[in-house]
Formats: sequence, C-alpha cells, structure tokens
Amino acid sequence: MQYRVLLDTRGGIVRTKASTAALCLFVGAVAVGCTGAGDTADVRPAETRSAGQLLNEADRTMKALTSVTIVTDVSSTDRGGGVRYSSRVTTDLENRCTLKATWSEGAKMEQIRIGETDYIHPNDAYFELWGRPTVPAMRHKPWLKSPASAAKDADNLIDCAWRFSSLAKGKATKGDLTLLDGKPVVPVQVTDDVIEGGLYTFYVAAEGKPYLLRIDYEEPHHRTIRKFSGFNNRFDVHPPAAADVLDLSSLPSDAA
Repeated sequence: MQYRVLLDTRGGIVRTKASTAALCLFVGAVAVGCTGAGDTADVRPAETRSAGQLLNEADRTMKALTSVTIVTDVSSTDRGGGVRYSSRVTTDLENRCTLKATWSEGAKMEQIRIGETDYIHPNDAYFELWGRPTVPAMRHKPWLKSPASAAKDADNLIDCAWRFSSLAKGKATKGDLTLLDGKPVVPVQVTDDVIEGGLYTFYVAAEGKPYLLRIDYEEPHHRTIRKFSGFNNRFDVHPPAAADVLDLSSLPSDAA
C-alpha cells in the first residue's frame, strides 16, 4: 500500500511496529500547490478565487511562517476503528521543535530537538517501537540524549524543518464558504492519484491571511486529520535538566 507524503519533517516515514502500512504518518511539508517566487498576493475575496489560486495563496503564506503548531490524529475506518496515533508538534521550521505522540497500543513519547541533538522521553511501551538496541540503563533516566543524525524510522522522531512539495496531480474542487471551529474557511478537495478513493480536503482561512487551518485525508481504511495553529507565535524550547538525561553516547556502541 502506498501513501502520498503530505507532511514530512524528517524526509522519511513515521511507522508503528504494529502496523507499518496502516499508520504511515507524514509530519512536515505541506503539499498545497506550485507557486513562483515572483507571485503577488491575490486580494480578491477567498470565495471568488479558484481552487488552484486558494492553494497557491495558502502555500505562500505557510512558507513564510516562523513557527507553527500541528496537531495530527490518524484513525482507522475499519470495524472497531478509532484513533491509532496522535501527535502535537510545535516547530520553528528550522532547527528547534517539540513533539508529543501517543499510539493506541499504549506507547507514548516526547521529543525535544535543538539543533543536532534529540532529547527523547519514552514510556516502556515506546521501547517496543524503538529502532535501536535497548539496555536497562535507558529506563533509569526520564530523558535520552542522542544525535539527531542517529534517528531511525522506527524511532518515530521528527525533523523541525518544513519541506514543501507540490500537490500538482489530482483534480481540485473548491467548496462553499463555511465555518471551521468558528472561523470562515473555503474547503478545497483534491483527489489522490495514487490511492484509489483517497481524498484530501484543504481548509483555507477566508479572513485575514490565507493560512491553511486543516488538512483531512481519507482513503478506504484510514483517515488523517491535521490542524494548524499558533502561526508565528513565540517559541522557546530548552533541554531537560542534565540530571534527568542519559547520554546514549556514553553506552557501549552496540546498545545505543
């Protein structure tokens, strides 16, 4: 089963051990259209613009951000479904970010990335997803310190950078002006040309700056909802107290 990358801060795929294909999660680069560097802002009301124009305006606006918060829920639409993965990411879109993530299997993890260093706060269930060998010492400190370059797919860590890519394929259809959490938005639906039955819905703010407020993605068995907020908010992040950190580089090479 293939998935199109909607958001990918690491350039890789976030996986769970329980269901790799089912819980593919992409956290970082909004795919909302192609724009040129010389494009100028469209001052017409949002509801009068075409689907492509709306996505291009949202693309330019999101590219100019200095910080953003992204809340993601991945749900199963199969029998007995429900939320399988949830995360909250706040990032400066460069080299500082935080992540809080939970899985339906009981795993929980927090991440702080500052420059080239990751600080990881896992629970015991998370170690079942851990992509590296483990030793008892890793459970004796709340936080693990590791070079960002050591991150592996199964670690489920994120990158802070926001890489944009184009959603150039698929038919785009603009919907009617509506309210989303009390805010006027114009939804734009784009069919997925990779997954049969896959459908993206982009909710573009209709007042003020044309921020992308939410992306829904539905395919036959899963649904992903991403909500964006905290645009350009001040973002301060600090490492955990040194006494609470185990530096994985201090462990034997086969245990980190």
